[in-house]
Amino acid sequence: MIHYENGRWGLSVLLKLEGSVFPKAALVSLPFAILACLLIVFGNDDDENQAVTSSGLLWAGYNTLLGFLIVFRTNQAYSRFREGTSLIHQVRGEWFNATSSVFAFCSHKPEMADKVHNFQQILVRLTSLLFCSAAYQVSSFENDLEFEVLDIYGIDPKSLSHLRASPDRCETVLQWIQRLIIEGHLEGTVDVPPPILTRAFQELSRGIVNLKQVTMIKEVPFPFPYAQMLAAMMVLHSVSTPWMA
Repeated sequence: MIHYENGRWGLSVLLKLEGSVFPKAALVSLPFAILACLLIVFGNDDDENQAVTSSGLLWAGYNTLLGFLIVFRTNQAYSRFREGTSLIHQVRGEWFNATSSVFAFCSHKPEMADKVHNFQQILVRLTSLLFCSAAYQVSSFENDLEFEVLDIYGIDPKSLSHLRASPDRCETVLQWIQRLIIEGHLEGTVDVPPPILTRAFQELSRGIVNLKQVTMIKEVPFPFPYAQMLAAMMVLHSVSTPWMA
């Protein structure tokens, strides 16, 4: 996989040689291009209409090829966009269902009311922090302050310091949530049989799997040789169109 930057005007990709197909393509195409130029210069130029017709056919074929490549890349970009947005909504739905299920599983005994309240407050804050971390992970923002959470009241400061230094915040917060649910179950705060409680863990796991798929869409760019070739063809088309007209 080749990482590259398009730049502000989308032309920086033309200057990258690593992974470029241009050097190898030039070895094949350059001799034939020189031969074609020699034939044009020293060939028979009596029939100008035929030369104009030939140029028009070549230009039409070039436009057809360029249009096909643009449409293909646009379709791929739209497909990646639709897949990414669908997956991130699935992540939100899975984690919301997991949280609501755990809330429903909490004990209704009067003597457990305070523990249940504290448990639910921590859980909902960790879930908010989890989705905030997920949105930041798949976004292009450099500052995580662009995303809001409910608040961080009740979370240990040392844990927050560890979270800031964590290479993957989503996995860290997800582990906290799973551990919180297990501890709540052992204390009686979450009062359901273990087979039923596993529903919440399954929904949490499906959410993180979908998030990894969104991350893959973000981190794996469109193939560099295709992007570079398309950029070069569009530049050539823009330069040649006034002359051909």
